[in-house]
Amino acid sequence: MLNISSSSCGRMMSEMRNEGVLTQNPETKLYSLGGRVIRWAGVYVATSDLCSKSMPMMKSLFRETNETVTLYVVEGDERVCVERIESSQNVRIVESIGLRLKLYHGSGGQAILAFMDESEIDRILLLAAEEIQDDKVEDEIRTIRQQLDETREKGYSISHGQWLSGASGIAAPIFGSRGKPIGSISISGPSDRFQCQEKIQKYADLLLPAVEKISYEMGYSSVFTSI
Repeated sequence: MLNISSSSCGRMMSEMRNEGVLTQNPETKLYSLGGRVIRWAGVYVATSDLCSKSMPMMKSLFRETNETVTLYVVEGDERVCVERIESSQNVRIVESIGLRLKLYHGSGGQAILAFMDESEIDRILLLAAEEIQDDKVEDEIRTIRQQLDETREKGYSISHGQWLSGASGIAAPIFGSRGKPIGSISISGPSDRFQCQEKIQKYADLLLPAVEKISYEMGYSSVFTSI
């Protein structure tokens, strides 16, 4: 039997209240779920909805490419892998569900970052600058900004070995009902299979209509002017 003293229980409840997990009625002193739990539930429901709406298109992309197809969602300053379909080829890219990656590295992150508000881009690149060696900061940030400009122009991002050596990918953003990027879908594989420009263009032609369809199903109603 688990034995918890009243004082320990009180401290635990107080800590959960301070963290926003619980809220306490000042008159009755009774506890109820706090806003933080409600936000967690909202994120879970939104992610589940995105996964269910994305999977048919992900399966279609997989059938057409036989490369790994991954769905990312934005969580804070990072992207999180929430769904994937692995390539059946012997050499392939494997990404674990729950894997967290920076928004400024890799096609899946830059596809999201490029379409965020300029103030958010500046803030995230400031965080990036803190992780780059001092003698390389200016060149690295300049390169990332150029890549983001190209992503906005084309509607999709391409990366080669940015977060994983020998891996390449192409990704495009998914937009939500407020017109903001909420995630991205990437097609990835070994870099030697992503060198042919015709193949990259084929993947882009498959990917853009797929994310557009998912975006509209997620409530995005504006014209896709950037894609």
